[in-house]
Amino acid sequence: MTPSPGPSSSISVVVPTVGGPRLERVLASLAVQTAAHELIVVDDSGTGAVEDSELLAGAELVRMERNSGFSRAVNLGAERAGGDALVLLNDDCVVDADFLESLTRPLDPAAGVAMVAAVMRDWAHAELIDSAGMELDPTLLVWDYLNGEPLMLLDRGVPDPVGPSAAAAAFDRAAFRAEGGFDEALFAYWEDVDLVLRLRRHGYECRLAADARGTHEHSGSFRSGSARKNYLTGFGRGYVLRKWGVIGPRRIGPVLARDLVTSAGQAVIDRNLSGVRGRIEGWRAAQPSESYPRELPVDRAPGALGTLRRRRDRRARLRARASRPAGGGPLRSIAFFHLAETSGPSRSLERELEWLAGRGELEVVVPGPGAVAELFGEFASITELDYDALNRPPGAGGTLATLRTLAADVSRFRSLIRTHEADLVVVVTAMLPAALIAAQRERVPAVVYCGELFAQRGMSGAQLLARQGLRRLTGRLAAGIATGSDMVAAQFAGSARGVVRTVYPPVGEQYAAGDGTGWLREHAIDPEAPLVVAAGSITEGRGQDVLVRAIAIARERLPDLRCVIAGAPFDRPQDVEFAQRLRGLVAELELIDAVTLPGHVDDVSALLAAADVVVNPSRFDEPFGRVPFEAALAGTPAVVTRVGAADELFRDGESALVVAPEDPEAIAAAIQRLIDNPALAARLVAAASAFARARLTPEASVAGFRGVVEAVVA
Repeated sequence: MTPSPGPSSSISVVVPTVGGPRLERVLASLAVQTAAHELIVVDDSGTGAVEDSELLAGAELVRMERNSGFSRAVNLGAERAGGDALVLLNDDCVVDADFLESLTRPLDPAAGVAMVAAVMRDWAHAELIDSAGMELDPTLLVWDYLNGEPLMLLDRGVPDPVGPSAAAAAFDRAAFRAEGGFDEALFAYWEDVDLVLRLRRHGYECRLAADARGTHEHSGSFRSGSARKNYLTGFGRGYVLRKWGVIGPRRIGPVLARDLVTSAGQAVIDRNLSGVRGRIEGWRAAQPSESYPRELPVDRAPGALGTLRRRRDRRARLRARASRPAGGGPLRSIAFFHLAETSGPSRSLERELEWLAGRGELEVVVPGPGAVAELFGEFASITELDYDALNRPPGAGGTLATLRTLAADVSRFRSLIRTHEADLVVVVTAMLPAALIAAQRERVPAVVYCGELFAQRGMSGAQLLARQGLRRLTGRLAAGIATGSDMVAAQFAGSARGVVRTVYPPVGEQYAAGDGTGWLREHAIDPEAPLVVAAGSITEGRGQDVLVRAIAIARERLPDLRCVIAGAPFDRPQDVEFAQRLRGLVAELELIDAVTLPGHVDDVSALLAAADVVVNPSRFDEPFGRVPFEAALAGTPAVVTRVGAADELFRDGESALVVAPEDPEAIAAAIQRLIDNPALAARLVAAASAFARARLTPEASVAGFRGVVEAVVA
């Protein structure tokens, strides 16, 4: 039931409508408002289309005998209103619970504030602003203030608009009535421009209520590009041009430039010239009764080309929304990878991106040829570009070069997003901010698959500062974030504007079918000798050098112990140099016959099945760590270091042996303990494999990823 106005709250809400399901939505959102208010619903259908319902209980329903237009309906509602604050709300809006309270708070006619604009989110892209009032240029051309900008822009503070949009506005009712309300010659559209100009003529100003928010289904009443809407907007434009004396020697050129471009666009795209006819008839209907408003704040208005770009971007979003069937239709997606070779994210997202490709079309962008292109090329189109992720903060003097490269990558990524007409961007790491920024610039929602822990041990103060800046950027720009663990997700607590969900990477049952005996035979390794295996890219953060030192210690008591360190370095100088140092360490410790570095191994399941112990010797804070679970499914126990999400995933002595990082003696002792105690090894395998089969299934991973995507694009 609609609350009655209280002694300290005198708010009247007028909702003009012609009925239909949109009305139910807005009434439902008004029914839970925190502010007491009077509700007046004006049925302008002329057919009695608005039916009585529980949502109208306590409201005044005014029925008009014929469809007289938006302006007449609002004026009639304002005549019936008793509140000091007059709130206008279109029926194609849905508002937050504190909307009325926040919207009316800035009204202060004694201080000259008689208008307040709300912030309406885009219906299809809730992270973007549909309207925050109106802007005018020197020709009095109007468009929605901040349209297409991210909501986060409001956090930095923005100037107030020229006036509110009538779709969601608050007026001082006395000032509204004193000005005669809307000019009823304007059936719909431009009536708010005319009223705002009259109120500003008398010294009244508008404020932006940044906390008064709702969602607006733009063009919900008149379809975007329809002949009817183009006519009405054209009529309003012609009417205001003449009424307010806009045409003059200094302004006729800009007027013609803007209106010719707009009309030509409607003729080509919408295939009608109704806007031209509307301008002519609007001009004829108007009387030149007002003087051109020379004191308007139009200095921030764009020129003709800027206006065209804004209208083009809005039309593109509206058409994309209209072309997608209810319940989710074909979805054009583009995914940006940071590495061309296999990595944790590429292995984690295979099934997820295959599902996304099944929703429509998928383009995968990679920084050159490699295994990722081969993997995803089975179901997606592949684009290879030369770019780098921010895998290492720039050194002294490198910041400017990094920024130049970032700007160039943003430009190229924007071009790709436009070319593929993407509805969704997936960025497969937080270390590729150029793709995220490009998506934001192109007004396309982005989902980030974040597998990074931004603060790492051993980082300098400058590195930590840069990483935290990257974390904040990701949280602010991403419409959705899928993380590999709860620990990663916790980094965005209270700072992300979009949905954040933990999506554990999948570990498939294929690891339970590896031919360990065959692998040992193929690589001429004695099956009677105990074997330790580490699998993963060769990089300093993964600590393979610590494992080599542990093997040297363990061989003092297990002289026939063998070790295979499988993996290859990424094509980065730091990783190539570490791989060289690793081989040098093997030689230095006289372990050439004991430690094998075969490079990339295709049959990982067979390798893990061949092992007696799998070691994950990471020294960096690993956000997940899938190899120990893969090993468990292969029947092999694991030793892991207590870094990153280890304590979230493993229990020491129950599902793995957990040791301190950078401690080769502890790793050596854990290896010997497992080789000496087969019963303990079996218990660890049973617990870790049970967790994997319950929580790390491909089905669960796809469902989690799908939930993030659908929360963004539904």
